Formats: sequence, structure tokens, C-alpha cells
Amino acid sequence: MNLGADDPKYRSHNIITYLAILFAALFLYTGYFGIFEASVQRPLHLLFALVLGLLYYRPFKGGSSRVFTVIDCILAAAALAAVGYLLIHRETVSNWIYLVSDFDNTKYLVSIAIIVLTLEAGRRATGVALPIIAIAALLYGRFGQYLPGPFRHRGFSFRAMAEFTCFGFDGIFGLPLSVCSTLIIIFIIFGSFFEMAGGGEFLMDLGKAAAGKTRGGPAKIAIITSSLFGSISGSAVANVYATGSFSIPMMKKMGYRPEFAGAVEAVASTGGQLAPPVMGAAAFVMAEFTGLSYATIMMAALIPAILYYLSLFLQVDFESALSGVKGLPVEEIPEWKEVNRRLFFLIPLIVLVILLLMGKSAAFAGAYAILTVVIVSWFSEETRLTPPKILKALELSGKRTVMIAVSCAISGIVVGVVSYSGLGLNFVGFVTKLGGQSQWIGPVLVGIASIILGMSVPTTVAYIIVSAVSVPALKALGFETLPSHMFAFYFALVSMITPPVAPASLAGAEIAGASFIKTGLAACKLGLITFIIPFMFLYAPELLMLGKPAVIMQAFLTALLGVSAFAAGLKGWFLVPLGPWLRLICLTAGFCMIKPGIVTDIAGFFLFIICAVRIYLKKKRLHIDKPR
Repeated sequence: MNLGADDPKYRSHNIITYLAILFAALFLYTGYFGIFEASVQRPLHLLFALVLGLLYYRPFKGGSSRVFTVIDCILAAAALAAVGYLLIHRETVSNWIYLVSDFDNTKYLVSIAIIVLTLEAGRRATGVALPIIAIAALLYGRFGQYLPGPFRHRGFSFRAMAEFTCFGFDGIFGLPLSVCSTLIIIFIIFGSFFEMAGGGEFLMDLGKAAAGKTRGGPAKIAIITSSLFGSISGSAVANVYATGSFSIPMMKKMGYRPEFAGAVEAVASTGGQLAPPVMGAAAFVMAEFTGLSYATIMMAALIPAILYYLSLFLQVDFESALSGVKGLPVEEIPEWKEVNRRLFFLIPLIVLVILLLMGKSAAFAGAYAILTVVIVSWFSEETRLTPPKILKALELSGKRTVMIAVSCAISGIVVGVVSYSGLGLNFVGFVTKLGGQSQWIGPVLVGIASIILGMSVPTTVAYIIVSAVSVPALKALGFETLPSHMFAFYFALVSMITPPVAPASLAGAEIAGASFIKTGLAACKLGLITFIIPFMFLYAPELLMLGKPAVIMQAFLTALLGVSAFAAGLKGWFLVPLGPWLRLICLTAGFCMIKPGIVTDIAGFFLFIICAVRIYLKKKRLHIDKPR
């Protein structure tokens, strides 16, 4: 992620540096010594995010070259005054939810200021999409009584919405901002420390050493590196820029089409949010929403992540075979002894997982994983985190947190309106009525709605928004809590690669110098399994490690075969080029084995055997006919 002053989106100044360091250091302190009470923790987090965001981000890309404009200073001062008012009156904030008569004009103006400033900071940091969604939510809350059918509600005055949005813990200061201020920021700091120590370079070299020599090595390197780095970074777009700046030019150099290179990186980076152990902090948000332990969430995510990356890996391998793309030159591949010297970078990840599995809080585990990064960095002189590097890591952490923090605050507006207006219940009624209680049509409608709601929104925030409306609808259709949340999470992520917005595909296309539409379509094809996997575990919770071990293993093995056959059918290759009929049989076999059910598994396995025999005979014939 480019956070430099040379980017027209950002500014550089000592004040920004000091604020960013203080921001990260203060909330890192809470990871070690305990969080403040909610009426302090959440407003303080927003205060730093707003002031820093309004100074750090320029109002318009390529705008004034001045460090700060008068307007920026006024807005930052207004944020300090408005949120500071909440902190000063924090002892009574919990009562404001109930004492409507106490909501005077001063509090009304403070609320308006906080909402406007949050939307403006969000516009600067993330673009217009998320603020527009929030404004649409507010308009829905105000004028919902004029809407037809199931989306009608009694409507709220702007004054009432200002009150529940800013005074209390259901709007801006709701659960999304709470998770950001206690969990997400810790893992952003962890990622920054890991990166500053050279962990990102280690992951890239690890990918090169593991897959660099193989067919299509550059693309496989991108998959391995992005899956590891993406789990830590917490942002699909940031991951594309971080690893794609190396992997995409490497793929193009070896012969891949630009749009394919960009698509591989986009899909691989998006998948990093699905891969345990960290899952870009989404696992911890899901744990908060479901009341389940982190260990349960991590184990549930394991099999779907394996299926996701298996599909992508096989498609890349088959594409390489068809295109004749070889591995990297030997001189560009690091020796294993050089990689092994830096295997200590895996220790912080191991410590993180162990602490979480021991039942420690995510904030505690993340904080001590950061400490572990600092300790292991001193194993080598070239990776050593000296005080200047630590300060730089804190600065990067503070800057990177701004976008997520204001996004969480804005998503709180959306979630608050959804809660108070009853939109979630109305959506449930709409889905069940339109789908006729169908357990097939209903999830399709929910999936479409989830993709739309998740467009152009940071990963974790997309899940928060989508789950507010999608999960109740799925549970009303009879699905369990964990599969419903995982379904919402997967479809929220799909929006990262699905046109017309597709921010991860857009980033990949930008680096590759390719058409955005072509890159987005290529990404959708590579990530097609992502649209299918949620239905797999929705109807077969065994794929989320729910059920008897024997049943889980059977579901996993058939899903592996199904994904393999599906990938072969998509690309038209499996040991030999596949003709139209063999591709169709592979796709059908894959779909049957992917779809839960003993009958479909048997049918799919039978078709798979037919494919295998035909491929064997074709390969044998080609070998015989090959000139000697």
C-alpha cells in the first residue's frame, strides 16, 4: 500500500507522523494492559481517526499542494471539539440512550457534526461509495414510511436518527467501531511490524523457492505469497498493491496475458481474507457476532480456504500448460538455505495461533505476537527492528488504521438504521416470500444482495454490513448460525473481484496495465468456485468441521475431487487438452461432487472415472503418435 507523500492522495507532515505514532501506540497499550471503558475507547479511537484522516488525506486527488488548507484545519478542530464533547460527558453517555428529553440542541449539533465529519473522512479515505451507502441508509430511515411493500417502516425524524447514531452504542459507536478499536488495530500494527522487519520479503522468497521452478511458477508464487500476506494485511486491495507490484510484472515477463496476471493476483489476495489463521481480522469479528470461539471460526474456515486455493492453483497450472509458461530462471530463485535462515518469521504466527487456541483474547494474542516479531527480528542483523524502525511501523499502523476506523464508523450508521428500522426483518420477509421458503432460491437472493451491499467496501466492513441483513434471512430459511455467517462473509468478499466495482480487480488491472473489464471477468472465472463454496457448506455444514469426523472427511474428499474436476472443465486441460465433450463431463462431475448429497457424490464420482479413463486413453494415444 502506498502511503507516501508522493501519492497525490496523501499528505506528509511531522504533525501527521506524530499523530499516527500516538494513535497506534495508545491502542497498542490497551492490547497489553486492558482496554478503556466503551465510552472512552470508542470515541477516542474515532477522534484520532477523524483528526488524522482529515489532515492526512487530501480532499481531492491531485488537489492543493499545500500541506494543510484552512478548511482542513477547521474540520480537524471541529472533529476534536465534537468527539471531545462526548469524552468530557462520558459519564452520562449511557443515559442519553434512554433520556430523550436530555437530547438538547447542543447534543443535536454535536451529532450532526460527528456524522458529517465521519462521512467526509470516509470519502477522502475510501472514496464516495461507502458514504453514499450511509446517506442512503439515513434517507431510508427518514423517509421509509413512503416506501412500498415490505421495505416500509414508520420513519424517523433526523433528530431521532442523530440521537441513536451518535449517542449510545448502536450507531457510529457500535460494534464495528468497537471491534476496530480493540482488535483490528492490533492486527494492523502486527502486519506493519511484520512488514517493517522484512516478513513480506520472506514470504515472497518462500513462494519463489516453493513454486518458482514449477510450470507457471510466477503465478503460483503470487498465490502462495498473497494467501500468506493477505491473511495478515486484512485488506484485499492493500495486498494486491503490496505483493502484486512484484508478482504481476513477473507473470507478464514469463508470458501471461496482462489481464490474467492481474486477475490471479486479485483472486489470490482476496482469498487471503479467507485463510486461517488470521483471516484479516474477520475471524474475530465473526467470533463477536456468533458468540463462538476463535478456534471454532478458524477450523470452520480451513476446508473452504483449501478448496478455494486448490481451484485457483489448478486453474493457474492448467492455464500454464495450455500457454506453455515455464518457471522462473534459476538465477531468480532464492536458495532454500537463504529462505531457511529467515524461517524465524513464522514464529510470531505460531505464537499467535497457540495463544488463540489457548483461549486468550484476540487483542492479547495479537499484542504478544507483535512483541514476538520484535524479538525474532533481532535474530538477524538485516531484519532487526531498531527504535527508528519501530516508530516507522507505528506510523504506518496509525495511517493504515484511519481508513478502516472511519469505514467501521460509517458502517455503524448503516447497521444502526438497519436495526432501528427493522430492515433486517423486512428483508427476511421479502426473501421468504419471493423465494417461497425455498432453500435454493432464498440463498441465491441473499447472495446477490450480499455482493451488492459489499461493493467497494473494505473487507471486514463489508462482512459487517452484509451480515446485518443476510444472516437473519438465512437463519429464517432454517440454516445454522455459523454457516449463515460464513455464507455472508464469502459473498461480501466476492464483491472484491466482481464488476462493476471490483476494487481488487481494479488494482490488479492498474498494475498490469490491462483492461479493468477484462481483468474483472478473468478474476470472476478464476474465482468462480467462490460463488459455489458458500452453497456447499450451507447445505453441508460438515465442510465447516461441524459433525462427525467420518462425515467431515467424506465431504472433504468428494469436494476435493469435485473442485479438481471443475477446474479442469473450466480450463480445458487435465494432463492433455480436453475437447468440448470432456470439458462438459468434467464440469458436470465436478458440480455433482461439489453439491452435497450421497446420490450426487456417486453420480459425480462415476462421471469422474469416465473422464479419467478417456483422458488416460487420449494421453496414451498422443504418446504413441508423438514422433520419436
